Amino acid sequence: MAEAFDHTILIVDDEKNIGKALERLIKRIGVKSFYAASGAQALDFIQNSESAISMILSDQRMPGMEGTEFLEKARSITPDTVRFLITGYADINAVAGAVNRGAVHRFITKPWSNDNLLEMIKSGLQHYELLVENQNLFALAKKQNARLYSLSQELKRKAGDYKQVIIQKEKQIVQLSKRLEKGTCEADYIKHIEKILEENQMFDTQKIGLCYTAVMQAIFLTFKDLAARNGFFMPADNDLGPEE
Repeated sequence: MAEAFDHTILIVDDEKNIGKALERLIKRIGVKSFYAASGAQALDFIQNSESAISMILSDQRMPGMEGTEFLEKARSITPDTVRFLITGYADINAVAGAVNRGAVHRFITKPWSNDNLLEMIKSGLQHYELLVENQNLFALAKKQNARLYSLSQELKRKAGDYKQVIIQKEKQIVQLSKRLEKGTCEADYIKHIEKILEENQMFDTQKIGLCYTAVMQAIFLTFKDLAARNGFFMPADNDLGPEE
């Protein structure tokens, strides 16, 4: 049995000496147990117990409430608890009906061998452990699925946001490319004007050079700021100026 489980076994028998003998037997495997002298007392214990009950060992013939009736009522309160019924050969038919209805997992006939009974008890506790572990795994899987769904929804939302950012950046790049192309045309146009002025001696060459430099620096600074905001790199200011 797994050490993580703190098992509790409820013993129900109107004969106190049998109940105490079962308590001593169960103590040999390091499991705690509680004794109830009747079905009614046992039901009251189950309803008020703060800890889960792993197994119930109930006698069949008890005054007021037979073991099969008690175990059916116990199942409605604690359905995961493993339920064993102790009975004589004369009650086999009644016990078989309870087994078929699911109220009893196993019946133990009198007289029993202590060693065999202990093995059956350990097997029943292992069954309970597997049941609880499966329920815990199912709950964990359900929780993880909910987290994965939430994460997928968040990723979809972020992907949509990033897509919009990329589209916007692409538009800005296109606009920047057009402006750069336009800037080249303007520079060619300035050179053309410069040539006309020189041919007609309307402007001193030195003054034209200064005018050209001022215009190009203004254009450069404008594009440099726009490029920086869009992740582009442009040469330093001192790279500009009229060629010697």
